Amino acid sequence: MLLSRLERNFPFTPRSIVEHAQIVARAFEDHTVLPMRFGTFFNSEKQIEQLIRENREELLETFCRLRGKAEMRMKVTVSPVPLPVSSEDQAVQKPPRKSGFSANDIPEGVDLPVDAATREFAAQITTLMREIFHPAAEQVSCRRLHTGELVVDCAHLVETQRVIGYQRLLPLAEEHIKECTLRMTGPWPPYHFLPSAIRLPSYSLRPLTRKAAAVMR
Repeated sequence: MLLSRLERNFPFTPRSIVEHAQIVARAFEDHTVLPMRFGTFFNSEKQIEQLIRENREELLETFCRLRGKAEMRMKVTVSPVPLPVSSEDQAVQKPPRKSGFSANDIPEGVDLPVDAATREFAAQITTLMREIFHPAAEQVSCRRLHTGELVVDCAHLVETQRVIGYQRLLPLAEEHIKECTLRMTGPWPPYHFLPSAIRLPSYSLRPLTRKAAAVMR
């Protein structure tokens, strides 16, 4: 376990977030990492030990499931007026039933509301992304920005040895998804595929008391 001891009045800055990400990324190069989000605090090391003890089986299962895997992220930004995704690609116009994926599987973001038609459009994009990249698992969200643009965020869990091949598929995705901007980042530690146990501590930059700040597992 890697954690930091902080004083009650420790001054957080944007640089603190960057440093947190750098530490997690460096550890991820050589180990399986279960990263907690920046700003997760515990009042004592005993509280951390209790969390691990009470969720031991789930944490061990997650270590086994995520060992040798990384998270890749794809952000698809669609212009204010959604245009068809590659009219020649039938998989996008009619997502295959075998995927078991529907618009209801995509949670909305925190910006403007997303209507049913837009969510269905996002589901079509997500289906095509899955068929191109073949992730082991995925987490998807969509949101409508105040500019009117639709953003579909896809977090894909992939084998570490597949990362380079995954990255090479970006041009293929750009060919099939027209009138959209695609942005790929990663590999990252599997932030979107963690067990609920280590997401439980509430996020707070100004806790009343704290003795330790957990960074990751």
